[in-house]
Amino acid sequence: MRYIPSTEEQKQEMLKQIGVSSFNELVKGIPEKVKPKGKLKIPDAISEAELADSILQIARKNYDFRLYKSLLGGGAYRHYIPEAEKFLLQREEFWTAYTPYQPELSQGTLQTIFEYQSYLARLTKMDVVIPSIYDGASATAEAALLSLRVTKRNKIIISAAIHPHYRETVKTYTSPHDTEIIELPHREAMVDLEKLKELLSGDDVASVIVQNPNFFGGIENVAGIAELVHDNKKTLLINTIAESMSLAVMKAPGEMGVDIVAGEAQSFGLSLNYGGPYNGYLAARKQYMRQLPGRIAGETVDTDGKRVFVMTMRAREQDIRRHKATSNICSNHGLNIAAASVYLSLMGTEGLYKLSLLNTKAAHYLEKILLKSGKFEKVYTYPFYNEFLLRSKSSISTLNQQLLKNNFIPPLAISQFYKGPLWENVLLFAVTEQLSRQDLDRVADILSS
Repeated sequence: MRYIPSTEEQKQEMLKQIGVSSFNELVKGIPEKVKPKGKLKIPDAISEAELADSILQIARKNYDFRLYKSLLGGGAYRHYIPEAEKFLLQREEFWTAYTPYQPELSQGTLQTIFEYQSYLARLTKMDVVIPSIYDGASATAEAALLSLRVTKRNKIIISAAIHPHYRETVKTYTSPHDTEIIELPHREAMVDLEKLKELLSGDDVASVIVQNPNFFGGIENVAGIAELVHDNKKTLLINTIAESMSLAVMKAPGEMGVDIVAGEAQSFGLSLNYGGPYNGYLAARKQYMRQLPGRIAGETVDTDGKRVFVMTMRAREQDIRRHKATSNICSNHGLNIAAASVYLSLMGTEGLYKLSLLNTKAAHYLEKILLKSGKFEKVYTYPFYNEFLLRSKSSISTLNQQLLKNNFIPPLAISQFYKGPLWENVLLFAVTEQLSRQDLDRVADILSS
């Protein structure tokens, strides 16, 4: 049975239709002795996530299965997904969604794309949005290629604080174009502004690529970086976002002088199943629209004045302008977009803000209690969102065993990606709303023993 709440206005309308003035008048025929006295003895309301957890705990009484909670991030984040989204995605019409070759006949698909574009445009404060590219790494690489086409230059500066996989993807995509990739070092886990100023001294830099929050969770001074970049005339600033949940509480890239945003929307309702799925997106200033891969849906009215959706732009090899095509981005406009669009619709502006704020507060709380335990020390002091670096005073293998034994997936060992004595025993902790305060206290207790 579905529970559909009614507003006071709706209740009064129903009572009026029945012919009574109040609910008490409606039930006056029921004897007083059988009417309940006071409130029903039922538990207080709890959130959907708490209810799911309670049911799982009951299920464990029948079979003691292991239920892991994660401290692992580094570009993949486990957020709670509302049951309503899971239900809606089971509808068959979403399962076989494919690129609409006669787009105006696919009004449902176009509406989903248009609404999702609108959400991303509001979050990024950018003019145009390509809502679906394979993942954040390839979106970053596509942004790099766009900067080469627009500026006619051959040099790209990329921050060393960008996700290592993203950096490798950029190198792979740009390698056929005789592009020089210059790595911009970080200072205290943040972009080295002095070094950036030095590297921008020439007139051959097509773009500067930074991540915010960066791979270490650090919140970069994007406005300051944009000022340096734009002093160099034609150079473009590309802002990569691996954790898009941060957009709900941080200043939008479009308000800080960013030219192109290359993001990953996995946090918006996409579950982690053996490494995916992911869903990248590109957002840019209007003047770069014709250089974007993929397609943009638009809204208009038909001959009867009714609201309809159209394919405003598509840059495809199969289409008329195929000699000017950029990259072949096609079927990715499907279930991922539907999932993210449903998720953002359910969360709303306030819900997304509260959830994002919870993420960052919980991360700062965990850092505080781990430092207090005396078993960890800071590597750098820097502002962060929901990930942070700490150096363990015990071996990482011992720490991993303790956490796994107690049903926690360990944090990321940074030495996998960054080499040298500085990174020994350094861990990248990620915290989302999936970890309650009790979970965080439990982690501190485990790692303090």
